[in-house]
Amino acid sequence: TENCLGWKRGKVIGQGAFGKVRMTNGGQLIAVKQVELSINDREKAKKEYENLQREVEILKDMKHTNIVNFIGTCLEHNVVSIFMEFLTGGSIATVLKEFGPLEEEVYRRFTRQVLEGVNYLHHHSVVHRDINGNNVMLLPCGTIKLVDFGCARKIHERSNASSMRNSASGGARQYQSVKGTPFWMAPEVVTGKLYGPKSDIWSVACTVIEMATAHPPLYELGQYAAMFHIGEGRPMPVLSKHHTRHARSFVVQCLRFDPQARPTAGELLQHKFFKIR
Repeated sequence: TENCLGWKRGKVIGQGAFGKVRMTNGGQLIAVKQVELSINDREKAKKEYENLQREVEILKDMKHTNIVNFIGTCLEHNVVSIFMEFLTGGSIATVLKEFGPLEEEVYRRFTRQVLEGVNYLHHHSVVHRDINGNNVMLLPCGTIKLVDFGCARKIHERSNASSMRNSASGGARQYQSVKGTPFWMAPEVVTGKLYGPKSDIWSVACTVIEMATAHPPLYELGQYAAMFHIGEGRPMPVLSKHHTRHARSFVVQCLRFDPQARPTAGELLQHKFFKIR
């Protein structure tokens, strides 16, 4: 067919950090993430489709300033297309490659927005599971958007009435699979133990270090050595004294080895790091 959800097939206008950029029949630019399902392996295709369906089920319910907007989806032959708002600008990782480390005033502002998005996800029983500079988009106006929910999972709540209130603090069902990007992975993720919302908190701290230094923590070790270091519970890098004590304190609290000892996103939004003028 020539149209799928009203978008023009044909020339790709550009390639964004989160999919191909195409134009709708109404002239609107949108980002399209397309996945070609296997036509030779039915079981593999079924698993791929279920993973994409899970991503769509999460994205379609997320309505927040700091989370990418979902537009729709469609299946044509063996190709699944997921339509999202087109985000001009680039990822934080791209910005760091171009301009180097960010000033504290700047990464503080970005961190607050990341936390606002994460807090919203956790209160809606969703764990992102892959927060890092590549999945944090920066719009020209300075707004931050969390993208790529391919690893995200909905936390299945316990049946008691208090479980919904506990999800943001890690009181809901947790996961055991290894998902994420190595340098940003929490210890419980690396070791395959049960993990939940507090694993996102660890990843937020690693992203703060990434913004402050232009590199994720332990990048000099390589991925496998870094995962071993993290899984063993060895001391993590901290921000230098070039940064304020509140910034250093923020990172240290998020990188506590015990997930239960880490603050929630909501608690971190009240941290003195964000009170600095």
